[in-house]
Amino acid sequence: MDIKPIKSRRTTEIILEQIKNFMIQGQLNPGDKLPTESILAEKFEVSRTSVREALSALSLTGILDIRQGEGIFVKRSPSNAVIEPLSFIFLLENDFEKIIDVCIALETQAVDLVARNRDNDDIAAMHKLFEKMKQDLPEGKNVQKDDVSFHLALAGMCKNPLLERMVNTALDISGQVLRSTYQQWVRTYYFENRQMLYQEHLEIFQAVENKDNESANRLMNAHLSKTQQELKRFERIRNILEY
Repeated sequence: MDIKPIKSRRTTEIILEQIKNFMIQGQLNPGDKLPTESILAEKFEVSRTSVREALSALSLTGILDIRQGEGIFVKRSPSNAVIEPLSFIFLLENDFEKIIDVCIALETQAVDLVARNRDNDDIAAMHKLFEKMKQDLPEGKNVQKDDVSFHLALAGMCKNPLLERMVNTALDISGQVLRSTYQQWVRTYYFENRQMLYQEHLEIFQAVENKDNESANRLMNAHLSKTQQELKRFERIRNILEY
C-alpha cells in the first residue's frame, strides 16, 4: 500500500479516505491484516490517537476487526458500507444529537411516504410485528430490538429504495453509537419506558394505516425528538457526576 502522509484537512477523515481507497482498489481485502497503529501513524505522519480514532470508527461498522493481541484485520467487503459516503459522514460525526437530527429528517420524510403509499401487505406485516412487540412488553424482552424492527419495517414500506437505504444506514450507525457510548442509558431507558414507546409506535402505525401522512410525520418527529431530549438529559447528568 502506498500510504501518503497527511498534510492537511481533518486527520481522521483522510485516514478513513485512504483506507477506503485501498479497499476499493483491491489493495485490502477481507482477511488481510493491517499494519500496527504505530506503523500506520508513522506512515501517515500523524499521531497514534488519530489512527486509533479512524480504526475504531471502521471497527464500529464491522469493516475492520480489531483483535486484542493479534492485530487489525479487514472483516467486510468494500462492496457495502465502506463505499457508502453516508456511513463515513456518520462515523466522522461525534455529536450524537446531530445524528438524531438526521434520523428525524429522514424518518419523518419516510413515514410521510409510507402513509401515502402503503398497501395491504404492508399493513398485514406491521400487524404481525405489533403482535410480537406486545408479547415482549410484560417482561421487557427485546425492547430495543423491537424498536429497531419497527423503524426498519417502516423504512421498507416507503417504496423508495434510496430513502430506505439512507434510513437503514442512519439507524445502523446510530444504534452502534448508542450501544458503544450510551450502554447505561439504553439499558434503563428502553426497559423503563417500554409501554410509552409501544404506544408511540402504535400511534404512528395507526396514522399510517389511516393514510394520514401529516399525523404520521408529526408523531414520528415527536417520537424521535423525545429520544433526543432524553439523551441530552442523560448527558447532562453524566457530565455532572463525572465532574
